[in-house]
Amino acid sequence: MQNLIYANAALTVVLLAACIVMGLMLRRIRRLFQEIAPVGALTSSRGPQPGDACPPQPFHTLAGGVLALAGGAKPRLVLFVSATCPISRKVIPIARNFCGRENLELVLAGDDAPTIQQHFAQQTNTPAAAFINDPALGRALQVDKLPAAFLFDQQGTLIARGLVNNREHLESLLNAWESGFSTVQTYMQHTRRNRA
Repeated sequence: MQNLIYANAALTVVLLAACIVMGLMLRRIRRLFQEIAPVGALTSSRGPQPGDACPPQPFHTLAGGVLALAGGAKPRLVLFVSATCPISRKVIPIARNFCGRENLELVLAGDDAPTIQQHFAQQTNTPAAAFINDPALGRALQVDKLPAAFLFDQQGTLIARGLVNNREHLESLLNAWESGFSTVQTYMQHTRRNRA
């Protein structure tokens, strides 16, 4: 009987110690998540920055028409992609789903040969009228890496920009717009300064 009492006492001590350790771990994990910055689209200091107006001229589409970046019925997400970029192929369906849920217009852009882009548009089920194939757009926005996303409002003002390869990066463009900061990184720097 005495052995049973000792065993129960030992189990109680072990259980209390495990609860204390778990409580300490939860506290550290909470602190860790407060310190980790959210994943955001990487931005470049080159080219137009949030708040700048879009290039005013219309750009050529695969359908043979032209498309201006300003004047849409909804905010417009311009996503620069390439047929030779595997990340571009992965991010297009994600961007399409994201734009549908967030009520944005998706426009793909690139500057490959028209036949390559036509084939790429067919593979990705993209209407030719929603695919800008004009090297002037890439030069105007100074795109140097893919896939690059530019979010414009209806008046053609650049809201946010950055390299994107997953849904979190796309969401960070909207988060930057809603928070009033140009990028998620800027928001995190502001938050850290205010804590100090």
